[in-house]
Amino acid sequence: MILINKKVFAGLCKQQRRQRIYNKEIYHYGSVSDTLAQKQTIMDMNQSATDLTLDALKSVVSQALLGKFTAVFPKLFKCQWKTYEGQKKLYANFSADSVKNMANRRFCVGGNWKMNGDQKSIAEICKVLSDAALDANTEVVIGCPAIYLMYARNLLPCNIGVAGQNAYKVAKGAFTGEISPAMLKDIGAEWVILGHSERRAIFKETDELIAEKAEHALAEGLKIIACIGETLEEREAGKTNDVVARQMCAYAKKIRDWTNVVVAYEPVWAIGTGKTATPEQAQEVHAYLRKWLEENVSKEVSASLRIQYGGSVTGANAKELAKKPDIDGFLVGGASLKPEFVDIINARK
Repeated sequence: MILINKKVFAGLCKQQRRQRIYNKEIYHYGSVSDTLAQKQTIMDMNQSATDLTLDALKSVVSQALLGKFTAVFPKLFKCQWKTYEGQKKLYANFSADSVKNMANRRFCVGGNWKMNGDQKSIAEICKVLSDAALDANTEVVIGCPAIYLMYARNLLPCNIGVAGQNAYKVAKGAFTGEISPAMLKDIGAEWVILGHSERRAIFKETDELIAEKAEHALAEGLKIIACIGETLEEREAGKTNDVVARQMCAYAKKIRDWTNVVVAYEPVWAIGTGKTATPEQAQEVHAYLRKWLEENVSKEVSASLRIQYGGSVTGANAKELAKKPDIDGFLVGGASLKPEFVDIINARK
């Protein structure tokens, strides 16, 4: 016989009592004309609460039978039993398919416009994207120049996100020329691109500074595209894995929750040069990154974190790259300003 912990059972009973009291109050204070409707509502709520409580008991018992009770038990104590939605979220975690779902990473394509575009050209590309039949299974994010972010946000459909191309590590202050995550959020941006090779090489941003920016952006509620990648000299010296591991280590020291993080692997030698890593070269580094995450962060993050490839991605090579198992999307430069960006977004369609 399986013993259910008294605290768990008491919590379930308490929820039932709360529901009955709530139902009684509704019935007592309602008007006569609403009595029938209220009775039906109460019956529906009672049924939902009863079904939910039975589901909870079934979940605990089934997990115990599977020898997983010790893994489930802490989650029960952390549960917020006060709301129906809170309970539904808890039970979703008990699904036998949860691990499988973690591996189903949604394809994500970002367009980095860099310091390009004006109102006319931005309106044109926004119209192309608005009119196109984009793959509903692909998440799309546009990294727009800061001065045009609100303009682009107003022109793009709601299912396309917009991103800042940079943000500083604090909310406000005497930092001439910088913008903060709070400012990006205020004008409708949901994302920010951080650690791009051009920020590292031209503006001398260090791994540590970039990681601090990432930490603050996440704390402020933005999602981030965290860029990494090696130079041609580093690749030819056989240091690719060492370089990307060093860059990932800096992020990992500051990031505790990876839910709102997408990593973009961009070999610097392939950015804007017309050279592209072969699908096999890209896959090799992506597989290494996933292994690094498993060993240094967690298996869960390794399985769920999306890793984009960036570096002269075009409509012509996107489909072959998208076939690789550890490539979860692209961060696209120049091609994102052209109609062929639609073909890149639809690479898995």
